[in-house]
Parts: sequence; C-alpha cells; structure tokens
Amino acid sequence: MAVAALLPAAALLAALAGCAPFPALPDEVAYPAGGVPSDVAWPSDWLEGFTSESDAVGGEIVGMRLEYVDDVWFWRIRSHDPGRDVFDEAVTEPDRGREALVDAATLELVVQRHVTLTEAEMAESGVSAYDAAQRSGEEWPAPRLIELERRMADGHAVWDVTVSDEGGITMLTVE
Repeated sequence: MAVAALLPAAALLAALAGCAPFPALPDEVAYPAGGVPSDVAWPSDWLEGFTSESDAVGGEIVGMRLEYVDDVWFWRIRSHDPGRDVFDEAVTEPDRGREALVDAATLELVVQRHVTLTEAEMAESGVSAYDAAQRSGEEWPAPRLIELERRMADGHAVWDVTVSDEGGITMLTVE
C-alpha cells in the first residue's frame, strides 16, 4: 500500500525531471482540505544553510512558495544565479536568476530553469529569506510559512510573508 501511495509522486518527479516543460506558476495556490502535512519541511528549519548546501539555488534566495501539484508538495524557490558561461567565465547579467522546484519533504532538486529577476529581487535587502522566515512567527504546529515574496515599497525591497494556520491565510510585511 505504501508503494502505491508513492507512485503518483514518482510519476510526477519523473515527468518534471524529463523533457516536460517547467510547470507554470499557478495563479492561485490551493491546498487540500487536510492542510499541509507534517513531513513538509519548515523553512525556518532549513533556509539558513540551504544556499550553500543545495544545487537548487545559485545565490541569495529572493522568493519561495509552497505548492501542491498532482498530489505532490514542492517548494518553488527563486534565487540569484551568477552562473558561468560556456567558457567558464562569470556571467555579469544582474537580472539573471534561477527558479527551482524542490521536493517539500526531502528538499531534493526536481527541476530548475533560468529566469529574469524582478526589480525587487535584484534590489539589496537588509533582511535575508532566513531572517524573514524567522520573523514570520512560524512554529510547530502553526502558523506555517507558505510564501516569501520580495517587492518594492518606498524605494526599497521588503518581504511579503504569507503564513497559514487553522484560522486561514495571513500576510505580513518584513523590512
């Protein structure tokens, strides 16, 4: 029975890792009625070292969102991506970014692509994604952080932080 439960996840992972196009950003994130399962990794637990420990990110994390696609949980993570060209020289495009889907339980990279960063994602921020997660109030069993998004406010970058608990969805701004 446990193997049967893993088949939909394995099929989706195989499709994403293969030739399938990178999944589009959903207009609205919908979660199942049972809420987010406990095996989905809590950002305040893993964000601090993630940039240096994972191939999913190229540099500073500038956005992330928890998504539920075809019965599988993913973190969609956006980061700076200084990258290297075919001659192994540093790329100097300041708007070059990376978007990756990682398995929300294991934090393993599923698929990634290059993206163009927004003005807010390129702007200097005095608050890291980890710091924003810490300030979200996320703690077991709730509230749970489900999105970090950078935007411009009064000429500087701020984080819009979205958390979920039994009372619903709450958004706060972290500067």
